[in-house]
Amino acid sequence: MANYNWDTLEDIYIRQTELTLKKGVVIEILMTCFKPIGTLNARILDSLFGSWTFPHDGKYVNPFKLLEFSSEDNWINAKVLFMKKNKEVDELKLFFQDVLHFLNSDHIKVERIEAKLS
Repeated sequence: MANYNWDTLEDIYIRQTELTLKKGVVIEILMTCFKPIGTLNARILDSLFGSWTFPHDGKYVNPFKLLEFSSEDNWINAKVLFMKKNKEVDELKLFFQDVLHFLNSDHIKVERIEAKLS
């Protein structure tokens, strides 16, 4: 059985204090990993960033639209447009947790995740 080291989101997530998530806001996401992400993982993450949803009240909600995605070596840079904002849920944290689980399951530890206004 494989041993996994799961990153803790609270230890690596940096969010600008003035960042307020609401409809129409463009967020830039910067992620840095301790080792290269690889071409296959970058493709999968590009798709995940573009199609991610979460369940809420019996429906699957797609809160943002991917505007840009790039990845090289050990970093990811993306821009997303918030199209819907749920007052009860921090969609960005849910999304980052899913991305962490994906990368950690391939033994890629994440050094830092930063979200800021674009």
